[in-house]
Amino acid sequence: MRVKAVIFDIEDTLYDSSLQMRMARLNAVRAMIEAGLPVDLEAGYRKLEEVVRIYGPNYNRHFDRLLEHLGLRWNPRVIAAGVVAYRETSQAYLKPFPDTIPTLIKLRDQKYKLSVISDGMAVKEWQKLIQLGVHHIFHSVVISEEYGSTELSSEIFLIGLRELNVRAEEALYVSSRPNKAIIHANRAGLTSVRLRRGDHGAEEPETSEAKAAYEIERLSELLDLLKVIEGL
Repeated sequence: MRVKAVIFDIEDTLYDSSLQMRMARLNAVRAMIEAGLPVDLEAGYRKLEEVVRIYGPNYNRHFDRLLEHLGLRWNPRVIAAGVVAYRETSQAYLKPFPDTIPTLIKLRDQKYKLSVISDGMAVKEWQKLIQLGVHHIFHSVVISEEYGSTELSSEIFLIGLRELNVRAEEALYVSSRPNKAIIHANRAGLTSVRLRRGDHGAEEPETSEAKAAYEIERLSELLDLLKVIEGL
């Protein structure tokens, strides 16, 4: 098999988004308590996680809803303290895995086309790539929102392939998420590689379509895996 393109997800693939989110939410609740939120840290964190599950990660008033779900009055000081702590912590943990940039550079040096295909809000995902310092390495970036959806689909992958001018059988897709990303790459005909990192590390495929063709534990293992796939 001749691989011409290697395509990446963002979350828990290029950086530890699971750790970032946990620490940002934990520190937000801690700051809110210091500003007067009358709950203990564990209870506040559990309730915030529940709010995120209800309203989704892209909702922009989680802390308002947190007070509401705790049966408390709206308190702008408490909410502002949470926002500041969340943003500062999120920035601090938005760092690439140690092997991310070296692996991407080696792949480019070996003449592979590199791309990102991910779901989410386009501006937020581009912000992550820019702050990670990797946006300039990729030949193409496709974020689902730009094509009318906050979720991935096989059609989004076909768009990404056209941008790279490669066929599905010539491309690998690397992601930590079997049921939200790998399943759609498989349906589009790409060869999928699951990176076992982050909160999705223990997640099992819900259907056979969500099972990756290969699994790795570190992004740097891609270099040897490509040799195996290409029969080198």
